[in-house]
Amino acid sequence: MPLNWTPETLPPARRWELRGWALLAVGSLAVAGFLALALGVSRTPRVQDWLPWGPHFFYRALVTHVVLSFEVWFLAALGALSALAAPPGVWGDRLGRLGLLLASTGVVLLLIPALADQGEPSLNNYVPVVGHPLFYVGLGVHALGVALASLRLLPVLARRPRVTVPFGIACAGVTYLAALACFGLAWGLIPAGTDADLFNERVFWGGGHVLQLLNTLILMIAWQMLAEREFDRGPVPAALAHAAFTALALFALASPLIYLVGGDVLGLAHRQMFTRLLWIGLPLPPLVMGGCLALQILKGPRDWRSPAFLALALSLLLFAIGGFAGFFLGVADTRTPSHYHAVIGGVQLGLMGVVLVVVLPLLGRGIGRGRAVRLQFHLYGWGQLIHALGFFLAGAAGVPRKTTGLDQGLDTLWKKAAMGVVGLGTGLAVLGGVIFVWMALVRLLGRRETGHE
Repeated sequence: MPLNWTPETLPPARRWELRGWALLAVGSLAVAGFLALALGVSRTPRVQDWLPWGPHFFYRALVTHVVLSFEVWFLAALGALSALAAPPGVWGDRLGRLGLLLASTGVVLLLIPALADQGEPSLNNYVPVVGHPLFYVGLGVHALGVALASLRLLPVLARRPRVTVPFGIACAGVTYLAALACFGLAWGLIPAGTDADLFNERVFWGGGHVLQLLNTLILMIAWQMLAEREFDRGPVPAALAHAAFTALALFALASPLIYLVGGDVLGLAHRQMFTRLLWIGLPLPPLVMGGCLALQILKGPRDWRSPAFLALALSLLLFAIGGFAGFFLGVADTRTPSHYHAVIGGVQLGLMGVVLVVVLPLLGRGIGRGRAVRLQFHLYGWGQLIHALGFFLAGAAGVPRKTTGLDQGLDTLWKKAAMGVVGLGTGLAVLGGVIFVWMALVRLLGRRETGHE
């Protein structure tokens, strides 16, 4: 194992915590997946006319879907990784348990306003919100929980271990703490009385950019773990992997300085500095590791029956296509969601592989290599690819993003066909996600396998 744990040697406290973080992550993804199906159907031509849902449902569902499937799922996954990488010790175990409790409580709190049909949805970038005090409190409590789990990773950085994965996870924890610092600085610097939509956009703008560094780190950690499992070595030498992880973490640590030198937090210059931060700091590390991973896959052996290999290959393909679509950002059409759905889909596939290939076996809940295991990767991976392609074609034809119903302006056959492709891809991806969630939840909630008690 990359982290030197086995089902027999994983301490009971860490096993309990790892299971808890995994349940939070997969459970949140289950709710997000249901909402994704509802969102896709509500944007599919003809079908959307048969549904009783109005625009308020669409936008509240969109906000909740994004928060659960991006923030909660990824951050809970970071919590699970921290349980594997943090040094053994009572204080680390206590921080992990408290962090898990707070993170879970935060998710419950942020769901209450949507379920109670209260609060105005704000479709701001990165972390959309429902304008209700409980939603903000829920986000804050969840963030604090993940922060506590991340703090115990700091000694790993000081030791700079020869094993690559723990160092990468520690870099991810530091990156997350830097994102929180950006959120806090923005909250404190934005003038009182600022319009709610502008407030939400700028509060989450800087830290949201840093979260993209975090998501990339999580993907690279997943690639490293799965490649070690599949090929007995990572895509790149340990020294190069350490350098790639360190580079992303250093850019993240520098990001709070923008609030000191970037001028007015509401100004255009401040906004553009974070955009440049990603353009400069983000591409090279995953490009290097992804390129080496592509060569590793081409050299083989290529076992298409292996869940680890499927997760690696499809994750890399989807992430690369999403990266290409990123060159078309800056427009207000659906080419933007084409980019981030593909890129995030690549991260999702990597984490799906980690959960099924690493986490569940460590908990004594293996999945085997059956058809259903392979099918979920194919459905989700190719479904997300079709979904992203449909959004790209629709955006090229001028369909605006973050709209539904008549606001989409589907006045040509091309636009209608493209959005139909979006609906098809959504259905396939959601079906793959359902299989993953079902398979993971059944094992997480069931009893451990005989021989691992």
